[in-house]
Amino acid sequence: MRALLLDNTYFPVRIVSWQKAMILILTNRAEIVEEYNDKQVRTVTQAYNLPKIIKLFARHKNNQHVKFTRFNLFLRDNFQCQYCTDKFPLHKLTFDHVIPQSKGGRTSWENVVACCHPCNLKKANKTPEQMGMRLLRTPKQPSWSPGLCLKIRRDDPKEWKEWLPRASSA
Repeated sequence: MRALLLDNTYFPVRIVSWQKAMILILTNRAEIVEEYNDKQVRTVTQAYNLPKIIKLFARHKNNQHVKFTRFNLFLRDNFQCQYCTDKFPLHKLTFDHVIPQSKGGRTSWENVVACCHPCNLKKANKTPEQMGMRLLRTPKQPSWSPGLCLKIRRDDPKEWKEWLPRASSA
């Protein structure tokens, strides 16, 4: 069992094990927002319902930057080619340097986009402007936490979804 951890402003921070959630609650660093009614942990003298959602009392400083990886890039771009705008499965996507590396372009959130193979071949070693191609969106570093998105499983509580940012706001 896992628990959704919210900061003191009710923004989702991460998903923690029920053991970590219980430690945060019993050490008065968090409070229960919602609990599993059918799942308990017992001590010799007491029984506790396992926490489903907990909220930290103190401000949480999240200094994590979104790591630049292929998968996070595809998540940012919604598995959509940024040139032809079609959606593709993971294995049919690649990424493209908007300003080619041979022309000084860096591998960064601001210069790399998801791209299908045909558009990548068409653009080749040129800029989109040189090829008459337009980007769907200007590439930038995402503000969401892909780690949180990737850890959500099908068997996790449906109540968590109301606390999570919408995918379209990424």
